[in-house]
Amino acid sequence: MKRLRSSYYALAGLLLLVAASSGCTSVNDQLDDYQARLNRVLDEQTTAQSVTRVARRPVQHNRLALPQADINLLELLRLDQCRIGLTVAQKNSSLGRVALPSQQLLMELELLTHGPACVAALQQDGDERLAAKLATALAQKQAARLHYWWNAWPGSDEWQQFSGSHTPLDWMAQEPAALESTLLALDFALAQAGQLQRDELAAALQGSTMSEAHLQQLGQGKLLGRWLSSTYALIPALHQSAAVLEQRLQRGGLCPAGKPTASAKILQNVFVKFYAGEVQPYLAVTDRVGRELLPRLEQMALLMPEAPAGFSDWLAELQRLRHELAQANQRHVKAWQAQLRQCGMMPGQ
Repeated sequence: MKRLRSSYYALAGLLLLVAASSGCTSVNDQLDDYQARLNRVLDEQTTAQSVTRVARRPVQHNRLALPQADINLLELLRLDQCRIGLTVAQKNSSLGRVALPSQQLLMELELLTHGPACVAALQQDGDERLAAKLATALAQKQAARLHYWWNAWPGSDEWQQFSGSHTPLDWMAQEPAALESTLLALDFALAQAGQLQRDELAAALQGSTMSEAHLQQLGQGKLLGRWLSSTYALIPALHQSAAVLEQRLQRGGLCPAGKPTASAKILQNVFVKFYAGEVQPYLAVTDRVGRELLPRLEQMALLMPEAPAGFSDWLAELQRLRHELAQANQRHVKAWQAQLRQCGMMPGQ
């Protein structure tokens, strides 16, 4: 009996595994299936297409140099009565020296917000030399305040997760996973930069406590990387499918007499069930992600004219890829329209 029960559980586990794996069909598998159906009904074959990928950009290449305005340990003791004394001590600690860019931004905002009061206190106590040194350091940090912000976002490890190589967007998802949280994170970053531009340091400091949470959401969503993978899959698939439809038309099409044939009705089923029912909705989701993400990334670049030159090149490559997807989709739609029109199957015919 125990052996039978063990066999039953083993079989049940195997069936669950098979069921789970069958529900995880990849985007490439779905597109290959669509292509194979077109090939069969059209009795055509075509060469595989390719797409030029965007070069991966390590976040270290995004980071900007920051001013080195240190205060030594003896001077630190004299800042003990200032509100920024603890922040300066944190920056000088072993952990502070290896702090993440987002943590560095928080410390710099503390210094910029409360530093002027410390300068005034030092002057009142007659310590003009340290007051002047601190004022100079604060002026340097003030000039570089957007640099700290930039490093906290495009220079972060979370940005690497956001933009790295990942699996494509989910095939049947009507709403892209993590789209809302990713857009909230990017909008937060843009709003934070706006506060810094307007010199609203206290407001930026108050809101910066949410930076870590938004960065975490940005990294966990992996949305730009997933959009890239979807685009890499779609562009060649759309061109290849369009080429098959075009080739068949060039040798007469499925309906040379202008009336639906048996093959044309099968093709119409492929159009309705697989193109209109699956491929087109996936295209819409992918397009929406690119349409939402890329303008926000461009806004970030506009806020930082000193951004490394390679960043603008990387952005241009993202836009190039989005344009190629639109072109591939347009070609694909026109090829379908031409074949359906020949068979009198276009809506309105």
